[in-house]
Amino acid sequence: MAVIMRELLLDYFNGHLSRRGFLQRLVATGLTTAAAHSIVEAADADNEPEAAAPGDAPRFTTVTGTGGDLLVEQIKAAGTKFIFTNPGSFEVGFFDALTDRPELQVIVGLHEGIVIPMADGYHKVTQLPAFVNVHAVAGTAQMAGQLYNSHRDGSAIVVTAALLDTGIYSDEIRLAARPGFSQTDINKQFTKVSWEVKNPASIPLFTRRAFKTATTAPGGPVYVCYGRTALETPNLRSEIWPKESFTIQSRPRPAKDAVEKLAKALIEADRPIAVFGDDVWKSGAQAEAVALCEQLGLPAAAPGPLGRLAAVAFCNFPSQHSHNVGEIALAKPYGSANPNLVVQFGTRGDMGELAIPDQPTDPELRTMAVGIDTAMLGRTAPLELAVVGDVKTTFQDLADAISGMVTASRLQKIRDQRMATVKPYAAHLLAEVQDSAKKNFNLRPIHPDRVGWEIEQEADKDAIIVAENLTGSNGLFRLGYRPDEKFWLSNAGDSLGWGVGAAIGAKLGAPDRQVILSIGDGALMYSAPGFWTMVRYGVPILTVVWNNCNYQAVRNVYGRYAKRMAETGHYHGMYLGDPEIDFVKLAASQGVKGEKVSEPNDIKAALRRGIQQTRDGNPYLLEIIISRQGPGADSTWYQKFNLAAQRTKRV
Repeated sequence: MAVIMRELLLDYFNGHLSRRGFLQRLVATGLTTAAAHSIVEAADADNEPEAAAPGDAPRFTTVTGTGGDLLVEQIKAAGTKFIFTNPGSFEVGFFDALTDRPELQVIVGLHEGIVIPMADGYHKVTQLPAFVNVHAVAGTAQMAGQLYNSHRDGSAIVVTAALLDTGIYSDEIRLAARPGFSQTDINKQFTKVSWEVKNPASIPLFTRRAFKTATTAPGGPVYVCYGRTALETPNLRSEIWPKESFTIQSRPRPAKDAVEKLAKALIEADRPIAVFGDDVWKSGAQAEAVALCEQLGLPAAAPGPLGRLAAVAFCNFPSQHSHNVGEIALAKPYGSANPNLVVQFGTRGDMGELAIPDQPTDPELRTMAVGIDTAMLGRTAPLELAVVGDVKTTFQDLADAISGMVTASRLQKIRDQRMATVKPYAAHLLAEVQDSAKKNFNLRPIHPDRVGWEIEQEADKDAIIVAENLTGSNGLFRLGYRPDEKFWLSNAGDSLGWGVGAAIGAKLGAPDRQVILSIGDGALMYSAPGFWTMVRYGVPILTVVWNNCNYQAVRNVYGRYAKRMAETGHYHGMYLGDPEIDFVKLAASQGVKGEKVSEPNDIKAALRRGIQQTRDGNPYLLEIIISRQGPGADSTWYQKFNLAAQRTKRV
């Protein structure tokens, strides 16, 4: 027995036997599975180099096995906890390697369009890279709409798939890239970088490179497809490096002279305004943003509409703070006069303008921006000053520069002068939203304002609101970063089908925090199979479906076009009734209990029942029947067609 054991160990250490093969051979000698696992773990420990002494180069481990084993060990070393996937047959080498590594939890989604948002929600809540595995060509293509959302938001996601190599013999293979094309061509524009890996020995290297690229600011998804044969190649031996050796923390300090110019401009301007984008949240700089506004009496604006928060994925400045003046395009905190200094902190640059302005630029307007992504600074509108640096670090340097330039008494005077107009304006905006909403509370059908108000009242103060509801009453939520403010989680891409998966990922990333999915009926039908994932893995999310039987956001655009559809009330493809979708039954078919609410006074009790269900560990759904709003709200028209009635043969 000792001789056999010595030979097995020698084969394992020399790379002639995979980890799985070593385990199987040990069991074949008569050992129990538990005893065999203990020997494999001891052998792995003996095969690892000693810990590095202080000051030495980072140490690595050496792993022997298939290409799939090398991939799995490297993603473990990168800090991966969850494998978000819709599995495919060509990835067998990867999934086989997961068999003996239960510490990596597989989370299955029933479509690639659900899997990517799971990773997106997980990353956005944790700020850690997320790992995805999808099927080859078809699975890779089917994730495109949601990969677009993740790319637009700069989410650090490593997406992997298997690859059938068309460069060996035939280039016309089922589930492979079409002749003359690469598999990486499919979603290239929605990733920072895409790679094909055909050499099995290179798998750990490209995996490290993928994590490095995805996480280095500005972040974003990457795509790596590994040759099927590379994943299945046995007896490979490779170095596996810890994440500290290949991830980069990008917090560059801005140039001192640029910070001083910005500080001087903010001090001297008579009508300045600060606009806060998603890099504020990503850099953890919300408190610094608030401190800057309070230091200088600055109004704080968002680059997207106040009601939708559509141009941002996060609420980067507390929504009900006394300095918050809503959307930059509408904000006039200085009375009838527009701001004459706009400073963008961590925004996307152009803030979403669609066309060349029809009015000349105001000669008084000065525009400045702060951010780490130089491609977004001054992308469309010219800048007087661009400050390149980490947003949080820049806030800190800016606060010091301001304090060094002016006396405390002068700073107080500047602050008081600005707040004399800014604070009443912000208070007026908030009161206007809340007062207008209260007038709609008892309307039937239920007005969206009542739903938003009730969720705000019943949800935990620090709940995570995952929102895919483009016309919901989101202005009633108390959002921010402090313990008594809800965490707003959305996307700036507006490609429908994101919400269900994102809510699952958010809850996996923050299991001890309440997660409420606020989603429209149209959006839900893009990703309804995600309820199955909630039940399988015990992910207790409260889903609130705002059901108005309509693609309302699109219909509002059709109505504003004000031509034939608006004149006739015939809005093509907008009405989703006849037949109406029963969302309670849809969720129940996958194991999620729920209820339908059609009376305004029943919302509170239903929310409490749903919240209690989630506290008990169960997902729950509330389908709330709401009224339609905006142009064409009364229209239930759709183009009638009945194929059965047109048959000439009853088949």
